[in-house]
Amino acid sequence: MLSSCSALCMCEPIEEIKKNKMNKQKLYSLALVLGAAILLFRTIRLLTLENGWITLANWVIVLTFIEMAIDILCIIFSSHWLFKNSDNSKSIALHLGAYAAIFHAFRVLIFVLGRTGPWINFDVKPEFRSMHNVDMFWIYFAATLSILGILGVIIIWLYIERKKINGKANR
Repeated sequence: MLSSCSALCMCEPIEEIKKNKMNKQKLYSLALVLGAAILLFRTIRLLTLENGWITLANWVIVLTFIEMAIDILCIIFSSHWLFKNSDNSKSIALHLGAYAAIFHAFRVLIFVLGRTGPWINFDVKPEFRSMHNVDMFWIYFAATLSILGILGVIIIWLYIERKKINGKANR
């Protein structure tokens, strides 16, 4: 009788730990879906409502479409991770999320350089350069969020690497 009670008491915390881990996994995958969706929304808005399709140089439009493809793939694999809790989807989603953050930061760097210094409006078609103005607040805002995104990628990467090293040390 006593042994079954202790076995029952031991199982409850294990089940609770598994449940909490599952909730964290769902939260992480949902955060990736949300982040990629925000980037995708901003990219579509840039091309349509902000007339990026007309004013941006062709090479910038190509970069924008590459970012959109990465965002869409990140949403797909993060959603698969969210609903199926697949380790393969988790790995792909985390990599795509990192690629999306890095690629977006690269595009923001182009945006910032195109608004300042000797390269003013180099990312805009020549016929639109004279009338292409952006409030400096948005330049600083975009740069700050991109830096935070890159820092987030670095922190998550270091966390995962530390977890891998600790997992190997415990074996």
